[in-house]
Amino acid sequence: MMPMEAQELADRIGGQLEGQSDALLMRVRPPESAGDGDLAWVSDDRPIPAGIAASAVIVGPDRDSEDLIEVPAIIRHTNSNEAFARAILLLHPEPDPPFVGISDRARIHPEATVDPEVFIGPGAFIDAGVVVAAEAVIHPGVVILGPSTISAGVTLHSNVVIYGNTTVGEGTTIHAGSVIGGDGFGYTPGSEGPLKVPHRGGVQIGRDVEIGCNCTIDRGALDDTVIGEATKIDNLVHIAHNVVIGARCFFAAQVGIAGSTIIGDDCELGGQSGVIGHVELGNRTQVAAKSAVLRSYEGNQLLMGTPAADASQTRKIYSIISQLPQLRDRIRQLEEQWKDLQNPPTSS
Repeated sequence: MMPMEAQELADRIGGQLEGQSDALLMRVRPPESAGDGDLAWVSDDRPIPAGIAASAVIVGPDRDSEDLIEVPAIIRHTNSNEAFARAILLLHPEPDPPFVGISDRARIHPEATVDPEVFIGPGAFIDAGVVVAAEAVIHPGVVILGPSTISAGVTLHSNVVIYGNTTVGEGTTIHAGSVIGGDGFGYTPGSEGPLKVPHRGGVQIGRDVEIGCNCTIDRGALDDTVIGEATKIDNLVHIAHNVVIGARCFFAAQVGIAGSTIIGDDCELGGQSGVIGHVELGNRTQVAAKSAVLRSYEGNQLLMGTPAADASQTRKIYSIISQLPQLRDRIRQLEEQWKDLQNPPTSS
């Protein structure tokens, strides 16, 4: 932890301080459990907990301060989400990277090119034709097959596997257990049964990408699979061969992208959503959780449902579905009434 007075923290995150400038902040805590020495954040869409006891609170610029009378310091920011993230980095900085050096239990092929200013942990394997640039951090058990390039400042956590023909861009982080560059799922009927289609392409990962734990990104068949710069991928995501993903995209857990699909810049895919192969999503497309995209869509829209459609249309469909039991009963009543009209009682 890095204790800091409220005024200094507000200045460093670009916020405006109201109240006690010398309130000492030691950690960031949720508003419900924050106490003395704690900084809390309350987003604009959440109520302020009754009796909040934090030493300081980050809020938006228009938040009413009546419920914060007991809080010594209020830090207002036009983007309170960003302020919260930056405050965490200041009060809870990332641990220092491992010391520079190569474990004597790592295995590095003599034809690999490894900058001396790197960390390579025990049990790592660096193949012939691999290039590892300065300030890379390669944790224990990582396997990198050649030819591949690990750019400056890349972090590969334990048991990551990088197949050949892969480039990992500067500052990218890949978390434990992910596999980059395995063969795509490509088979064709043959005279003696299913015939595997060889995959000779690679994977190109841009700068400042983050890939969560246990993800799989397959190599292309001939061209490369591409992940654009600053894209963020959650755990357990699968990206198939020849997929091209733009810059600054966000994929939540268990997303699946089938082969040869193109996804534009600034797209967001919710958890367990999927996209069929050989389609294209335009820039700034959003896909709701558990949706299945079965055709191409232009950008700047929210898709929802299975099959996915414009969210406003899907909501109408869901609204009607919720009324089906009542509609069924009403139809049965009308059928009975129709029968009665068709067969009026005979007078005796």
